[in-house]
Amino acid sequence: MLALVTKYLLRYKRVAIPKVGTFEIVVQSPQLDVADKRLTSPVYLTRHNVDDNVPDHQFRFFANGVDEKQVRDELYSFGERLRRQVQNSPFYWKGLGTLKYASSAVLFEPDEILLGSLPPVTAEKVIRQNVQHSMLVGDREMNSQQVNEVLARVEYKRPWFITLGWILLIVAVVAILIYLYMHNFQTSSTGLGRW
Repeated sequence: MLALVTKYLLRYKRVAIPKVGTFEIVVQSPQLDVADKRLTSPVYLTRHNVDDNVPDHQFRFFANGVDEKQVRDELYSFGERLRRQVQNSPFYWKGLGTLKYASSAVLFEPDEILLGSLPPVTAEKVIRQNVQHSMLVGDREMNSQQVNEVLARVEYKRPWFITLGWILLIVAVVAILIYLYMHNFQTSSTGLGRW
């Protein structure tokens, strides 16, 4: 039964064993080791949780033309035997990890599933000078040199005499308002007498 359980786990990445739990193969993404300048390949780990609900698909796979009730009984008795064996001594599941029993629970210590076909590779940073590549800016396609020219272009600056004119206008309006305020906003203070 262990061979059939292992086959199902490797094919569907998840298998449930009654009284023991559910095992799932998960992928750890590639890791960058900056100090050694190495990029390691993905690592596969087997994760265990206590949920032991067996899906119907697993029973149908195990049955393969045999009576499904018989397969169900065999799987439950296999799970019970495995649990009793783990209570007495640790069980090594070849290539996946070790099952142990501690504090009335089944514990699982996974092995890393390494792929020999994907060895770690050297990761060197590459900086290229004067490289041209196309990119989409708004609705126009430009190369990197054109984008740099657009970014380096100086914005339009207003001539200094226009700025000076606005400042003088504001100063004149403020001076008129102060003069009117000091003479209590009387119309005769403007120098325009009555007509």
